[in-house]
Order: sequence, then C-alpha cells, then structure tokens
Amino acid sequence: MQLILWAAIVVISVALDQISKYIVVLKLKPVGTADFINGILGFSYVENTGAAFGMMKGFRWVFIVLSTVAIIAIGIYLVKCRKKVPPLLGISLAMIVGGGIGNQIDRIANGFVVDFLEFQFMDFAVFNIADCFVTVGAFLVLIDILFVNRNLFSDGRDSGDGKDKKSAGNPADKAS
Repeated sequence: MQLILWAAIVVISVALDQISKYIVVLKLKPVGTADFINGILGFSYVENTGAAFGMMKGFRWVFIVLSTVAIIAIGIYLVKCRKKVPPLLGISLAMIVGGGIGNQIDRIANGFVVDFLEFQFMDFAVFNIADCFVTVGAFLVLIDILFVNRNLFSDGRDSGDGKDKKSAGNPADKAS
C-alpha cells in the first residue's frame, strides 16, 4: 500500500510540474513576466541551465548524472526497505523523487529547466513546482529525522535514554 501512495505522489508531482511548465511556455514565454499577486508573487519565464534556484549554471550533464543516481538510489531504497520506511520519510522521499524527475525531464529534453515562480517581495531566485516538491520533501526529511523518528539511523547501541540496548541484559558488559 505504501508503494502505491509513494508512486502516486511521484506521478502527481511530475504531472503538476510538467503541466504548469507547459502552460508557462505556452502563455508566459511570449510576454516574459506577469503579476499574480502584485508585490508578492509573480511569474517570470526563465530558462535555467543550472541547478535548483539557478545555482551552478552550465553543468547540465553533471546534474543529469547526479540527479539520475539520486532518483534511482532513493527509488531502490523505497522499494527494498518499504516495510521499514517511516510514513513521513517515505512521503518526503517520494516528493523529492517526483520533483527530481520533473526537472530531469526538462534538463534532458530542453537542455534547461523552465522556472517561473518569483517572489516579488524579496530577492530570491525564480523557481518551479518541481523545486517546491524537492525543497518541501527535503525539509520534511529533516523534520522526520530530527523530531519524528530521531532514532531512524541509530545502530541500536544507544537510544539516548542512558540505557545501552545491546548490553542491557548482559552482566559482563555492565562490569566494564
């Protein structure tokens, strides 16, 4: 059941990203910019040859390779460990994969990623729906690791409560 949910999140995030970019190319590219909520949020057509938020322009193939490796690695992790993956972590990773695939489609097909969302009230990079999914997914991974499943990467030796799980019942370990 989890795999179906995660797959749905990936499909929905890719679909929202690609549909929004299609509309932007069709309607916004000819005019360049448009206000949505004046002074707060606008649309600006940008062909981003860099990474998220316009960083490191000109490294297309590096991003294609690294993104592909990350998408495959996360996908394998979700499939192989599906019974052990906490719910929030699985959803978060599915969001990251979906956003990564959305931008990867652009990068491979066009040589650039279409960005169009622009905060007008502050100096910030123009971004897209895929970037939102990756960013929110990464933020939720941190929330999950730091607050929800704090022992997610624990090896079982120390739970943080002062009791060593491996030596709890072994008197020889207590003597050392």
